[in-house]
Amino acid sequence: MDPNNLSGHPEVNHPQEITYYPVFLDVAELKAAAEIEEKEVYHAEELLEMAIQYDCSELQTVVLLLKNAFEGHLFLTFGISARNMLEQGTLRIDPAKENPLELSLHFIDHLDEYSAGLKQIWQQLQDISPHLKNVYFDSLVLFLLSSKLYKLPVSSLESINIKRFQNLTERRKRFYRCYFEISIHMQQAVAELRVIEHVNELYQDRYNPYISKLSARENLLFQLGTKLFYANDPTITTEEELEKKYFAFLIEKEIKKDSGRLQVNYSAWDDEQDDLENPSGLKVTIKHLFRAISKNCRELFTLSDEAAQPVDLKKFFMDSNSIYNEMNFDFSDQLIQYHRLINLYIQVFNIRKIHDLPVTFIDYTAIERDKLLIKLNEETIQKLKINIGNKLLGLKEHNHTAFKSKHVSDEELSKFHEEYLKMRIQFLDQRIADILTKINNIMQEKTLIASTL
Repeated sequence: MDPNNLSGHPEVNHPQEITYYPVFLDVAELKAAAEIEEKEVYHAEELLEMAIQYDCSELQTVVLLLKNAFEGHLFLTFGISARNMLEQGTLRIDPAKENPLELSLHFIDHLDEYSAGLKQIWQQLQDISPHLKNVYFDSLVLFLLSSKLYKLPVSSLESINIKRFQNLTERRKRFYRCYFEISIHMQQAVAELRVIEHVNELYQDRYNPYISKLSARENLLFQLGTKLFYANDPTITTEEELEKKYFAFLIEKEIKKDSGRLQVNYSAWDDEQDDLENPSGLKVTIKHLFRAISKNCRELFTLSDEAAQPVDLKKFFMDSNSIYNEMNFDFSDQLIQYHRLINLYIQVFNIRKIHDLPVTFIDYTAIERDKLLIKLNEETIQKLKINIGNKLLGLKEHNHTAFKSKHVSDEELSKFHEEYLKMRIQFLDQRIADILTKINNIMQEKTLIASTL
């Protein structure tokens, strides 16, 4: 597949965050077509015939049909095309609005409108493959939506066996329903985390000159306040003693300083913890996900010349390291980490496919389900929802998300805020000058006293 054929718009040739791989690319890959034919929506029967013709597995066929229903819903509801999702992703953030719009969750909310059509095609597939009679279709669809496998290329799902959905017990069906419910909640939580990050980035970009100056002055003001404290120490009598004491303080402060710059202040994240034990199976899957992302960034290590790398993979690699190395304090932390890594994995996998680069696939859905079965019940889900909700509220408060949103979405407020920041800088400059004068006067007085003794 030629990535140069992907863009009908010159300004968006190679999107870097491909959160969804559309049906028209799946079709082009199945046909090994040199030219990519784009359709807003395919006929389900057409896709079914195509899947059979090109030897797709039953699961791949269901995924293809589910993706087509997803694209059809967004096109009919919002006028959003598959091309638009390829280039702009499935998460839509408006800083002026409190909640993001995750398009996949909007489709899930309206899934009942498409269930009859999907089941009709499923019946045709069962007529062709009688062994599918024992497959529980509803659980299969819940699994595909909760795992987000439908956002990946259909060709990558060949190894996932549909037999795991044969002859399901009621306990297993309940697991898929519970996992679907908590997964949807986690997807919304991850979307809200992205909003916090996005608002921070917008605020930083909009006010960066002022923020840098403010940060430098506030830091200097704190340091000079300490120096003034030492200047008032009766045991310090000379400039040399003051500078020595002050220098020791600066060294100690630098050693304790956090070396990383966080996009989001997560200090409030640990305030709310659940009492649910972390399942080891999920921990192992998270490790496999992280390794798969790293392997899909292999050119960072195999090509020394950055210009020779076919796509910029550094952000994926750095973000995955940041997420993987975050502390987990409870089960909800682990689930959030799992879903954030899935999102990164989908993005790096899709971008490699589009650029015809070799990919490393991992079935990240192969969690030790029996251990999770014990945890995922109605009571557990309610606990997780409350816990995640409280954590998100804490994060928004600590990161001043509502305040920042106002000052990046409203141009008039932005101008007022700029003026405030300028006045704040002037105020701090005056405070700094006053403290320097006080320190100078104190040390001159001490020098004068010493000279009279």
